[in-house]
Amino acid sequence: MTDTAMWRKYLSLLESLGGTLEELTGMEQEKTKAVSKGDLPAVEELMKREQVISLSLRGLEQRRERMLREMELAGVPLRELAGHAPEELYQETKDAAETLRQKYDVFQAASEVARHTLECNLRAIEKMQKAQDAPPEEAQPHQADFRV
Repeated sequence: MTDTAMWRKYLSLLESLGGTLEELTGMEQEKTKAVSKGDLPAVEELMKREQVISLSLRGLEQRRERMLREMELAGVPLRELAGHAPEELYQETKDAAETLRQKYDVFQAASEVARHTLECNLRAIEKMQKAQDAPPEEAQPHQADFRV
């Protein structure tokens, strides 16, 4: 594969990574809403979906690292990648790297909000779950206190 062809393949991979980050960001935002509403089943479902997408992200990241090694750029940070790109792909590489960094920043922010919201509401959700699972209380006869 030519140098330019390998770079184009790498740029396509960066675009895939960005799409996966956007998907995770959307899930984090949905999870924040579900937690705020106390919708435990929705939170659980989102966490399951999040695990699947996270595994996909990990696979993409491993491919990215392998491609960097193949291009003899292992250890080069994303912010410096454009400086190693073929001249004709410099701007495209710079734009792709910046876009990916921005998507990652948005994901991190959404993830932090979701984590904080989950931590704040965890006790309330646990109480709601216990109340749903608990048997109904037996009616206690009312005893009036007629002492004077």
